[in-house]
Amino acid sequence: TLVKQYILLPILLDVLERDINALKFVPLKMTIVYVKQLQHVQRQVHVDLVRVRKQMRTHGMKVYDEKKTKLGVEAQYVGRGYHHSFSLLWNLVKSELETLLSGYLGVDLDV
Repeated sequence: TLVKQYILLPILLDVLERDINALKFVPLKMTIVYVKQLQHVQRQVHVDLVRVRKQMRTHGMKVYDEKKTKLGVEAQYVGRGYHHSFSLLWNLVKSELETLLSGYLGVDLDV
């Protein structure tokens, strides 16, 4: 779970940054409100990423190789002296990011 969050949270930060920059060029009446909300979510995600990194250090875990490929994201990490690999396909990454972001925004995707 920690490795998954370690991989997904920076991607979510990138998505949020891209969306914030895109919103600045869209002629909306309340652009500032949307931008401020996304910036607030960015700060929350950053705090969570710092927490995840600290928990990984505490548990002796370290991601030492992370690659973005055509198929998805792959990571190699060490935990308790053992080497492991972790991968997510892009479709799953998108789905996980939507779930994460909806949680930060308090939006129910099932409705």
